[in-house]
Amino acid sequence: MAASYQTGISSSPTNLLQTLVTWLTNQGWTMDMSQAVGAGWRAHLHKSGIYVNLRSAMNEKIWHKTSGEWDRVLGYGIGLYLGTGHDGSANWVSQPGRPLRTDVPASTSGSGMNLPAGSVAGYHFFDDGLDNLIVVVERSPGVFVHMGWGLRLADMGAPEDFPYFFASTPAYRNTDPDPSRSFPGINQTARAPFARQPHEYQSDYEADAGGFVRVDAATFAARWVGDCTGDDAEDGYTGRYMDGPLNQNEYGTQSQQQHPDYALYIGRTTQTAFAGALLLPMHLFVLTDPGARWAPLGYPPNFFWCEAVGAGYAAGEILQVGGLDYMLFPNFAVRKAA
Repeated sequence: MAASYQTGISSSPTNLLQTLVTWLTNQGWTMDMSQAVGAGWRAHLHKSGIYVNLRSAMNEKIWHKTSGEWDRVLGYGIGLYLGTGHDGSANWVSQPGRPLRTDVPASTSGSGMNLPAGSVAGYHFFDDGLDNLIVVVERSPGVFVHMGWGLRLADMGAPEDFPYFFASTPAYRNTDPDPSRSFPGINQTARAPFARQPHEYQSDYEADAGGFVRVDAATFAARWVGDCTGDDAEDGYTGRYMDGPLNQNEYGTQSQQQHPDYALYIGRTTQTAFAGALLLPMHLFVLTDPGARWAPLGYPPNFFWCEAVGAGYAAGEILQVGGLDYMLFPNFAVRKAA
């Protein structure tokens, strides 16, 4: 399909999800299910063997484990994870080929966008024409959240395609409405995709899994790996660590200090050289076993870390580099269809 872009205003998380489903089908995704569930909505679509599972929350908890839920509180948002099949008789959060946490028995790991109950300032849908999709939402004026997924990372010599997905809040806080403290992805602009989404308020070391990559079986039999810092099931841990080069916490983590791109990004708060044009890819790594080394996986090809917003540029502006258009948001830029 050709690259595509759509923008508009939605009236609720469910309305946003329904609008997204219509756009995805126009982009060639096959709809397996799209219907009301609980107070919200569920949608399941597939393309090229990858299945995307989505659920709007309308004052609900939507992430379930074997007994009860593991969301913190009732709230609003959209949950996301990828899988390898569709089962119409199963709960939205129990679809085939999903990321599994290390619970016994295992429950689903994923992430999502935290949203207000009603309208948002605006949404942006991006497809680069190669099935790498990003949704950016201005949930209130100047406060941005996001989610996205793709069929394959940009190749770094890997033997097969690595599907991926990410969102601005881990499942644990997907519907958390707590406005009492400033928190990225809730009442503060989210961190960049794959830049570590925090577990607790003002935590410089702990992060729950907000981004996931499905690696090859020779690397990790359980397939999905997430970018959490802890190995508790509540962190979204699937049994193996995945990491990226950008940590927007004040301090680094032990795992980040081990891989090659750590020194490039850590501690950065402002780009110092031509801020508007610096577009840096988010290279992702998996911790292998045996050997305990960080093996490169690739990088999502349609967004880049960029700190142009606030350094002479505003959110929503278009930056042209090398004949391509990039739309700027706080912490990153997205390649945009003309």
